[in-house]
Amino acid sequence: MSPHLVFIIFLFVLGTCVGSFLNVVIYRLPRGMSLWWPPSRCPRCEKPLAWYDNVPVLGWIMLGGRCRYCRKPISPQYPIIEAVTGILFAFYYAMFFVLHLGPCLGASPLLLFAHDPSNRAGLWPLYGLDMVLIAGLLAASVIDVEYYVIPASIPWWIAAAAVVVHGWVDRPWTMGTLTAAPAAMSLAAGAAVGLAISIALLFLKIIPLSFPDGDLLEGERRELEQKARQAQESGRSVPEIPPELTPAQVRAEMRKEMLFLFAPVILGGASLLLYTYVPAVARFWLHGWRHYWLSGCLGSLLGAMVGGLVVWLARILGSYGFGREAMGLGDVHLMFGIGAVLGAGAATVAFFIAPFFGLAIAIYMLLTAARRQLPYGPYLSLATAFVMLFYCPIAGYLRPGIQGLMYFVRQIVGAS
Repeated sequence: MSPHLVFIIFLFVLGTCVGSFLNVVIYRLPRGMSLWWPPSRCPRCEKPLAWYDNVPVLGWIMLGGRCRYCRKPISPQYPIIEAVTGILFAFYYAMFFVLHLGPCLGASPLLLFAHDPSNRAGLWPLYGLDMVLIAGLLAASVIDVEYYVIPASIPWWIAAAAVVVHGWVDRPWTMGTLTAAPAAMSLAAGAAVGLAISIALLFLKIIPLSFPDGDLLEGERRELEQKARQAQESGRSVPEIPPELTPAQVRAEMRKEMLFLFAPVILGGASLLLYTYVPAVARFWLHGWRHYWLSGCLGSLLGAMVGGLVVWLARILGSYGFGREAMGLGDVHLMFGIGAVLGAGAATVAFFIAPFFGLAIAIYMLLTAARRQLPYGPYLSLATAFVMLFYCPIAGYLRPGIQGLMYFVRQIVGAS
């Protein structure tokens, strides 16, 4: 049997097991429940499930889609999530190791079962990290669609894993490396210190929390109001909906978020200026660049902060301009995790192509007469899944224009 086929089968099975855990995350995390205890049980009759009922995909099929004890229906979402996760694990393996798409491998139309994947062994840590991101995006998207919220813990754990992996495996010559140049390391270190300060000030309640009663986009509010009406008609408990804010109140909340960004932006810029104009600081970062673990960690941190900042600026400017929320804060957290894994450039490209995925889904909903308005998280996730494979040719296409723009900026700065 071909080595590729063995890996594809193994990773599909592994993916379904990960998908089974994602079902736990999707159900329990928004409800504030522990992910580890109690063991899996029927959500209706509370009976613990036997291990053979928990076999991914097959367990649901063998039960006929019903609980073994109370015979109530089990949502088909469970086997769908498991199967989709398995397919994604196998699909990205084929893209990375067979077709050589993804982390700057270049396109090569190899046959599916033609070559031994062991010569790509150095790519395995990055593949594993990317699959952590894919699994997190899938869970976050399903939660976002159902509850209009993206739990911050999902992208922040992804970001933590990304910093560790990139610090461990990244070298300037490796595939998918995020190792930062000395100037970028200086910028990332200053911004990271500023971010830590802002988080501490927020925790100590020196900086006020924006939207303390929750924030809802217009479409999300309509969906929750519809769910509330349905719950009231059926006699169920009605979900609480935060009061709608006036444009002046929305702008006031945005000023709180601008205050949060003050320390990362100022300290990041100050650190970069010190690198540029103080030779001793420049020598320090030039020496630090030789420690690749530090360069990889700071490159991942820079990607996280750039990814989050791009969305945050769009949120602040749009909300301040229109007097209503332009994007959810959960999207900022999501892009933070995406940037930590894929880097600043890939995260920025994903943000700008996400509207095209939104347009495609909107056309599909129009053709199928579906009326539901989706939050933005799934569009960012789809764009990220696309960029994960095709960022290198996109970056190659954009590079001449970006280099020309940077040369123009340098000429202006030098002339002044």
